[in-house]
Amino acid sequence: MPSNVASSERMTEDLPSVDALWLDTLQRICTRVAHELKGALNGVSVNLEVVRSRSERQDAPASGVARYAGSASDQLGAVIAMTEAVLAMARPPREPPDIGSIIRRLDALLSPTARVDGRTLELRGPIDDLGITSSIGNSARLVLSVSLLAALDTSMHVICEAGAPSGDGVGPVVRIECRGGTTPALDADVVAVAAEQGIGLQCDSSVISIRFPR
Repeated sequence: MPSNVASSERMTEDLPSVDALWLDTLQRICTRVAHELKGALNGVSVNLEVVRSRSERQDAPASGVARYAGSASDQLGAVIAMTEAVLAMARPPREPPDIGSIIRRLDALLSPTARVDGRTLELRGPIDDLGITSSIGNSARLVLSVSLLAALDTSMHVICEAGAPSGDGVGPVVRIECRGGTTPALDADVVAVAAEQGIGLQCDSSVISIRFPR
């Protein structure tokens, strides 16, 4: 096993519960998103105030407020996307979990925070057609979230690519490539949970590979 992935050879009874690990990870995500949500809401407020004050002028042309209204609309769209994703990830997961839906929600949450640091998260492949897995919902959320967080913490450009399932009982396949950074490290408890749930999780240099059971 690569040195950057901690050993998963530990007793099952010693593992934190999947739900506890997921709650801790969700809190990490929310901590990142909170600043971006507040910034976007402040932007909406400022731009709408400009629109209100300028529109009160009788001689104010519509073109004078269009830019501010457009910015407010874009910022509100970002707020809605992040809020919907947070609420979806905080609710009990749908069973069996849909891997593409989880990735889309993580993208809505992590891409805005990554851009603040000059990083990018790029999705490739048939994300929406990845399908479901027999792993429990919170374990799928946990593995995907921790993998993407580890990649974004260590790399400037992260590519999350959907792969075609093979015919050997493997379900959705996800490949996370890290560019312009150091090798990501995965939490030992998460690696152990992945093994317990039948999720193939490997980190080899700059690539994290995830193979979910069908």
